[in-house]
Amino acid sequence: MDLKCKKNRSGGACALQGPKSPPVIICPNRLYAKDFAVIKRVAEEAFGPLCELITDEEAEKRRRKKNLTGNEIVVFGQGYSGEVGIEAPSEADAGGTFKIDFLLAKVDSNLNPTSIVAVEVQTIDTTNKYSDASKFYYDGDPYPGHGQNPQPGWTKAGFNWENVSKRILPQLIYKGHALRREKLAMHGLYFILPDPVFRKILTRVGGSLLEYPKGPGTVTFHSYQLAENWAGPERPIEFVAEITTTVEQLAFAFVSPQNLPPLGVYEDTLKKRLTEMARKRKL
Repeated sequence: MDLKCKKNRSGGACALQGPKSPPVIICPNRLYAKDFAVIKRVAEEAFGPLCELITDEEAEKRRRKKNLTGNEIVVFGQGYSGEVGIEAPSEADAGGTFKIDFLLAKVDSNLNPTSIVAVEVQTIDTTNKYSDASKFYYDGDPYPGHGQNPQPGWTKAGFNWENVSKRILPQLIYKGHALRREKLAMHGLYFILPDPVFRKILTRVGGSLLEYPKGPGTVTFHSYQLAENWAGPERPIEFVAEITTTVEQLAFAFVSPQNLPPLGVYEDTLKKRLTEMARKRKL
């Protein structure tokens, strides 16, 4: 975001790296470098290279002065006009809302929306804690490792990849279906995420998704990764991949995965565990 870190306690991190894997961005704010360049990229794809991202307040000022150019895109989301809550049914029939990270609206001279694009931004949660390791890192000391048999530099922290199935994909499918019913959503839903998370999604849905041209009912993935080579104190992010598919393709792949384990794997695993137990001399 080109600003001071917003975490309210010391020892926070915006990316973590496992011993045998590439770094993974864990904080959405890390994706907003260069003044929300990832959002600007989406806007230019949808509305053209001359588009200008502004707040709702700035749009109203220009309307009153009658100097709108027609290139304005009003952005609702972090760093602009704040998130918008979308009304949705609730289980208690008392009304409810869900949030869209960014809504981009092309407007006419009266600030009526003529086309909209929804953008979701997601990273990945972590498991356990890394604060002890980060303290050593910020102090400039080597981390001795964690546990009874520590390996230097290792922590018990990890990535909550189960959230890909439990939370990320279900939310994406729901919001994609809701957006498809909107007549102004001619470009579908965009989903911005770290490339390792994108690869996990592809693995979860069977390794690939049928690609489609952008349009109503599509989901376009934009994946990013920390740069391999850079100069200076700040490590930039780089665009990695784009894939556009449909909400239906994503939903079908989610509920009908093709990369299942072998037939009988549950039975074989239990037999192996019970056989190992039977071989123990002492219980």
